[in-house]
Amino acid sequence: MVPFGRTAAIFDVDDSLLDGNAGTIFTWYLYSERVMRPEVRSRIPRVIYEYARSRLTEQDMVEVGSRCQQGLYADQVKAHAHVCFERHLRKRITSGAIRQIRKHLLSGHFVVIASGSSQYIIDEVGRHLRVHAAVGTRTRIVDGRITDQILPPVVFKDGKRAAVEAIAERFDLDLTRSFLYSDSSADVPLFEAVGTPVVVNPKAPFRAAAEKRGWEIVTWKERNRPGAEPDLADEWGSWEG
Repeated sequence: MVPFGRTAAIFDVDDSLLDGNAGTIFTWYLYSERVMRPEVRSRIPRVIYEYARSRLTEQDMVEVGSRCQQGLYADQVKAHAHVCFERHLRKRITSGAIRQIRKHLLSGHFVVIASGSSQYIIDEVGRHLRVHAAVGTRTRIVDGRITDQILPPVVFKDGKRAAVEAIAERFDLDLTRSFLYSDSSADVPLFEAVGTPVVVNPKAPFRAAAEKRGWEIVTWKERNRPGAEPDLADEWGSWEG
């Protein structure tokens, strides 16, 4: 049974739900805490250099964020993701996102967060917000260790749309009746799949494109005050997957 009226509310994470990029912050954490394997850590400065000079794409950086965990035990990375979230991400959740998630939960909608960032850090955001599904980029695990093999799809552009469509099929959700909140022009494929697109904090070029299409635009900049979060657990409700 799926008691949601087949309506989903999908939230992008980076620079919309969150004031900042979850994947970048988690990669920075693993780098600065010297959690990465030395041979992986040594490549990070060069990757940043290449990206700054537009020699690597945004999708390349999405993939790097997951592949930099290569060789680490999955349980170890999960533990670090929890610490990183509590230290650096929890305080960055925007009050606008909190209010909107609460509204959708109270309306009985199926709430999803989706990001190209590593599944481990997106799981932490999802657990804190008590959403029904958290979708991030995943890597293959062999003998308990993370490999550099990304499990398709990479949750970016068409890959994010494919990942969300898989969730919709699994839970019998109708995307044409659903909502999407995102800041990114990379999410246009997913914006075009939902009935109610809402553009959050868009930069100038995407703002113009969103206005031309008649999409709603909102601003979520203010961070949620510590201790001010509503008890989203009360809105979760009981459900069967």
